[in-house]
Amino acid sequence: MKIAIVGATGLVGRNIIKQCERLLPQDVEFHLFASTKSAGEILTVNNQDLTIKELSSENIEKYDIALFSAGGERSKTYAENFISQGSYVIDNSSVFRLQEEVPLVVYGINQSEITSNTKLIANPNCTTMGLVMALKPLHDKFDLVSMTPVAYQAVSGSGTAALSSLSKEESLDDKSLAELKDGYYTRPIARNVIPLAGNLLDNGYSDEEMKFVHESKKILGIPELVVEPSNARVGVRTGHGVFCSAVFEKNINTDEAIDELNNFEGVQYWSETLATPLDAENNYDVLVSRLRIGLSSPKIINFWCVSDNLLKGAALNAVQIAKYLIQK
Repeated sequence: MKIAIVGATGLVGRNIIKQCERLLPQDVEFHLFASTKSAGEILTVNNQDLTIKELSSENIEKYDIALFSAGGERSKTYAENFISQGSYVIDNSSVFRLQEEVPLVVYGINQSEITSNTKLIANPNCTTMGLVMALKPLHDKFDLVSMTPVAYQAVSGSGTAALSSLSKEESLDDKSLAELKDGYYTRPIARNVIPLAGNLLDNGYSDEEMKFVHESKKILGIPELVVEPSNARVGVRTGHGVFCSAVFEKNINTDEAIDELNNFEGVQYWSETLATPLDAENNYDVLVSRLRIGLSSPKIINFWCVSDNLLKGAALNAVQIAKYLIQK
């Protein structure tokens, strides 16, 4: 079994390596790819020192699985090269997610959509992933109709450069922070909340917000689902949180809803403690708390969920899919 990790030196790539070490057989032969800048560096996988290869057509051979986390442009350029050599490709970028023939897979929800003919599998957006994990057991019980998610996205979702900017900003006094002109975001993020995550589109929503809309429908298999999203960026390193108000066909019973969440693998309901990004960091599960019935209707559930955007939101889900492919 040969597995390629493309984008091995990035935030998600390094987490993919850790999850491969934890979840996949010890006899897997790993091959690491990254940009020209990182080529030749050494990374250790399963106590073996591996030399990073430059991602280029000449370096691509037959692998059983290729795990991509190198950005959309590299996925568009190189994914087909790996597939043509016989590899399954599991891609973390957004470029293939909404293509009808490409399954958008959250392990634990819809991995059965991977068929014998599937060679390209898309990993969903990190914020969407945590939310649909919480929604899936509720939808199975009460039939989801619409939702209004409000996301609070951590800085690590923007990558290493954004985290470096946050660290620099955290060392500034209030006056210097207010005058900052060269931060990663358009406004300072340390000790702050920016009411926009992603890039604005012509409709006034951001691309991150529209990922909620399109990806939730596809993953949950509810094409008619109504989604009214809002996303903000917060000065937190890791852990995307979402407040969600969800409307269902059936009346909700709180105890039943909590039981459904607790019985769904990969989800924990916290009744005694409020789940926060600090709790979610390095946690493999999606954490849910503050569930309550709507004030205006017994068909509404309001809840909070939070998850590690680098783990279940990216690396963990990708490696869970890889493990599923190995065991098929």
